[in-house]
Amino acid sequence: MTGDSTRRGFLAATGAGAVTALAGCQSGPSQEPATSTDSTQTSDEETETTEGTTSAGGTLQMMASGSIQTLDPINAKGSGAGYDQYGRSLMEFRNGLYPPEAALAEDYSMSDDGLTYTFQLKQGVTFHDGSEFTAHDVVYSWERLAGSENSRNRDDIIGETMTIEHEKDAARTAPEDEETLADYVPGSLAVEAVDDHTFRFTLASPFQYALYQIAGGAFAVLPENAVGDVEGYDGQYTYNEFFSTANGGPKYAGLGPYQVDSWTKGDQITLTAFEDYYGETPNLDGVTYTVVSSGNTRLQRFKNRNADILESMPTASFNPDNVSIAETKGNRSVGTYTFDDGTEVNYGEIPALRTEYLVFNTLEVPLPVRRAFAYAMNQHEIAENVYKGNAKAGYHITPPAPYPTFEEGVSGTETYDRHAESGYQSNTAFGADGYPYGYGETRLDDARAVMADADYGENNRFSLTATTISGNSAYASVFTRLQAKLRSAYIDISIEEAEFGTIISRAISGDMQVFALGDGMEYPGPQNFLRFLYGDSPSGQFTRWGAEGSYYTEEYRQTAMQAWEENYAADDATQQSKNEAFQTVEEMNWASVQELPTVHPTSQRFWHDYVDVEMYGVMENQTFTDATLSR
Repeated sequence: MTGDSTRRGFLAATGAGAVTALAGCQSGPSQEPATSTDSTQTSDEETETTEGTTSAGGTLQMMASGSIQTLDPINAKGSGAGYDQYGRSLMEFRNGLYPPEAALAEDYSMSDDGLTYTFQLKQGVTFHDGSEFTAHDVVYSWERLAGSENSRNRDDIIGETMTIEHEKDAARTAPEDEETLADYVPGSLAVEAVDDHTFRFTLASPFQYALYQIAGGAFAVLPENAVGDVEGYDGQYTYNEFFSTANGGPKYAGLGPYQVDSWTKGDQITLTAFEDYYGETPNLDGVTYTVVSSGNTRLQRFKNRNADILESMPTASFNPDNVSIAETKGNRSVGTYTFDDGTEVNYGEIPALRTEYLVFNTLEVPLPVRRAFAYAMNQHEIAENVYKGNAKAGYHITPPAPYPTFEEGVSGTETYDRHAESGYQSNTAFGADGYPYGYGETRLDDARAVMADADYGENNRFSLTATTISGNSAYASVFTRLQAKLRSAYIDISIEEAEFGTIISRAISGDMQVFALGDGMEYPGPQNFLRFLYGDSPSGQFTRWGAEGSYYTEEYRQTAMQAWEENYAADDATQQSKNEAFQTVEEMNWASVQELPTVHPTSQRFWHDYVDVEMYGVMENQTFTDATLSR
């Protein structure tokens, strides 16, 4: 991941067999077999790309598309570059493959009721500052995630899905009559250092993706008491001393195979191999991420060999006819890509657990305008012409593979397609006939009609500003196409660009009208995305849907909230009832158009012959410990 997508969660306010059993509680992506042998097989069978003799050493030159905002794991999701290299959690997705494997954990067990997880931690592990890693560091790091004022990802640990037992006091923050994530009582989190190398946590209710969730970057472990931004810890350093470039550089100490040598916010981060890393010492001397916001500039730097790996190509420059696939393993394909000048590089692709979509601020954009956008959009045309066929048309927020299923033998992808096309297994009248704004078509007459019904017309046009990520040609193209179409529906669109980190900050503060975003899953379950769309805690969501003063329909919000509370979160909830809740929330998003999906893209990687690296798996996380250079 290079910084222009988010693993979501930005809120304002025993072995592989055990993991596989958990994952089996709900249908997930079927393309990548969830077996403990997959990563080994892939490593053995990956296409050989190195020419000449490979030797250890060298610095891998990478590029980040968005500014490197912070090193802090509790607010760095999507805001930094390379956090998989310098941070480490209890679990990990090795080379992006699932199920997750033990990382800092040596072993783990789960209680019979599925609530309590106990981890035996690796011993002899040291942080980059030389201090010893213990269970007390995990307790501290998770307390920061739940209680620090700097945390943007509280929902990952005390939210509606994975909820560790804790206390809240509504009087802590306004409004004082409503409990929010910010009302967490520090020190109340059900996490415990049983001894120096045994860590335990207890959930409020079973969650089948708990091990997936804690494999994420937000759960990376820092030294106990590094900073005192959560009650109960005074802090050895101030926040800026530990995480920023203040006073000569960061004091940051992680547990990854690479340590932070230097970094400049918005410019570059330099990592060097950590000699005392607990695992296999990296072959490389280091990895450098340089921020290059322009997609075309990134492409040119790669072609000139000023960068070793290119993570995705500007869609306008990509030619699918230049791809030659030599091998497909699971859902990953590898081969070569030939540029128009005859230069050949290695190529890999994998369908991503990701959705590209437009986010509407419902405090600013009325429902008729949002629906006009939906009528004007043709997702099939975008997938084919903007993404050059390298994406699937998007009609739900949940990607196809992990989409909920309702009948034995019917896959998530088939359910996804049939529901969008014809209303298969719909739960509400709004979804009875499938996607209501035109499946694979543009319906400008309906866009004009919905605006006219709301008293818009040639003499009463609606104007708004659409914000897109700097250098992202696909997002810009989507808005440009909509701009041309919606003029006839009495909507005037101005398009502006901003860096990814800026967009996230502005989304949190709520000062944009509509913006484009890509969202990748932290675990292959629909609740990963849909927990943000059912209408609870609206003031903390990007869309603000249901907040006081927002343009929302109470009937839709109550339908979604009732489905979530009675079918998903209820004590007697079954997998069938949870799936029905997910389907209902998707249909109410159709009705409300809070988020308008465009496509589910295929992730791409390009790399030169002198780089020996695997194509990552569906979770996309990858640590460059095995990579080598021969230049």
